[in-house]
Amino acid sequence: MKPLINALGVIFLIQSAMVASLYWPDAGLMEVLKSEQLVPFDPYLVDEIHIGDERGSEAVLLKAGDHWILPDLTGLAVGPDLIEKLLQGVIHAKTNWPVASSVAARQRFQLTDYNFQRRLTLIGNGELLGTVYLGSSPGFRKVQARNSTQDAIYTISYNSFDASAIDSDWLDKRILQISAPLSISSDGYSLHKQADQWLTGSGLAPDKRELDALLLALANLQIEGVAVEDMQRTLSIAVPDIQLSVKTEGGDTSYELFTIGEQHYIHCSDHSLFFTMSGYGFDRFATLDVRRLGGEE
Repeated sequence: MKPLINALGVIFLIQSAMVASLYWPDAGLMEVLKSEQLVPFDPYLVDEIHIGDERGSEAVLLKAGDHWILPDLTGLAVGPDLIEKLLQGVIHAKTNWPVASSVAARQRFQLTDYNFQRRLTLIGNGELLGTVYLGSSPGFRKVQARNSTQDAIYTISYNSFDASAIDSDWLDKRILQISAPLSISSDGYSLHKQADQWLTGSGLAPDKRELDALLLALANLQIEGVAVEDMQRTLSIAVPDIQLSVKTEGGDTSYELFTIGEQHYIHCSDHSLFFTMSGYGFDRFATLDVRRLGGEE
């Protein structure tokens, strides 16, 4: 009986060794576990991000105080939700076991310095901190990622197309919104807020439905992007279809709205650039009943 038990013990040890050799990670993966963070430095040091794509385009995001701006777009604000998604998805990414580490895998997943979908150059206090490549996607809202100084390849929860290499794609689309105007004037009407009541210049009460529509149009005003360079020149000498002057506690702001062809544009005195806007956004101003806003029945 004892020889049988010994024999079974030997067989068990052999089977265990076979299973271990089959599923134990290769030496390369074990080595990269020593530096398993995609960003192996304090991510809060990052105050400048350059995002390049395979076509040679590049967007630059710069931290200014508590927010991020676009220095190549006259310092316009970056959308808070867009930068937060990038920071949490890539810069602060929680990485676990790497999925690969070989040179062949880097090429297959598009994570080399000559073949990538996105390249994120991370800078802090004017010094290069690191470079992260984003490559192919293994599934929904997932992307393969690699630090240029490491062999380890990780899967992180992010979409490479969210890391656009076009500056205007990062623009905060709500930068022209006004939520608390004190007075509003345009061709055909002039409104001012007195206590909690809106009145026209002649002391009449504007139509409530039209007034609410105007206030909502200002509070929800969104741009789509920046007009192309040639259109910037065209718009600078064009006659606007709609003009608005708005006063707030922060000062006076004027808007000019244009239609050229089938595209709509808007300019705000707070910014030097002309922006594109949707037809729906344009129509919220264009369809207002000026007479009713002026207090006429």
